[in-house]
Amino acid sequence: MDWSRVPVFLKVVDQGSFTAAAKALGVPKSTASRAVTSLENELETQLLQRTTRSLELTEAGRAFYERAKAARAALEEAQAEVHHASDDASGVVRLSLPNDAYPMAELLARFTRKHPNIHIELVITNRHVHLVEEGIDLALRAGKLDDSSLIARKLAQSDLGLFASSEYLRRHPAPKKVEQLGEHEVILFRGRQGKARIKLTRERDGDEQEITVRGALSVDDLGFMRALVSRGSGIGLLPIFITGACAKKGHGPTLERVLPEWGISGGGVHLVMPASKYVPARVRLLADFIAGNFTHSQCGGE
Repeated sequence: MDWSRVPVFLKVVDQGSFTAAAKALGVPKSTASRAVTSLENELETQLLQRTTRSLELTEAGRAFYERAKAARAALEEAQAEVHHASDDASGVVRLSLPNDAYPMAELLARFTRKHPNIHIELVITNRHVHLVEEGIDLALRAGKLDDSSLIARKLAQSDLGLFASSEYLRRHPAPKKVEQLGEHEVILFRGRQGKARIKLTRERDGDEQEITVRGALSVDDLGFMRALVSRGSGIGLLPIFITGACAKKGHGPTLERVLPEWGISGGGVHLVMPASKYVPARVRLLADFIAGNFTHSQCGGE
């Protein structure tokens, strides 16, 4: 097989026409057309559906294009790595983060100081982005992963527990039973009209209890929830892995676990990327950095 014809085919698809592709390659249109026709003959498969006004990939053509494009990217990255050590990796990494992931700012700032030639494009949204279709290299996701085609690295378990500040507990003795939460000021997560229903699970036996709690404050951001709990505003449900890690590192007021046997299973926090044998060095560097520093970054300190 004459592999020199494959880049011509890729260029035709990328440019959308033989004319534009030929111009980009600096060859006559007839040369580009013959190269693609010869490639189809070698493969014994039609790759492009040609009309007088447009070009459309056939089903076989689309499959070949995706594989060939990935191979081209792998070769380009291999060439770059021959000339540059991994610490000198450069280029753009598109990273999707949820709206409440602002503690990641300190971590990303440290990464860009270490790798100034890597540019990070942040896509901040709670929408479930389609990584391949939207050109996203990495995404931070919490909860159950529905897409089994993604490569996922688990960063932490996102179970929630009840926490309160020592100041609040001096004023209001800690509840001994779940039903006593109804007597406390609770910072609500997406509550309505000053109340919310929460279902707690006991870790040792899986027993469940559901209770209506009340409070003067309702939030939809766990970072703000933690700030309110730290200031003695009430009892709040917070990620156990973050709150425990921050307490050990001495970041912020010490929070005490309330009803420590009870909590809410929140699944996991994962860093995901499209499944591929080829991972650019810049993407690998950022993924490794996030995985190695994620829990620490949530505490807001170096």
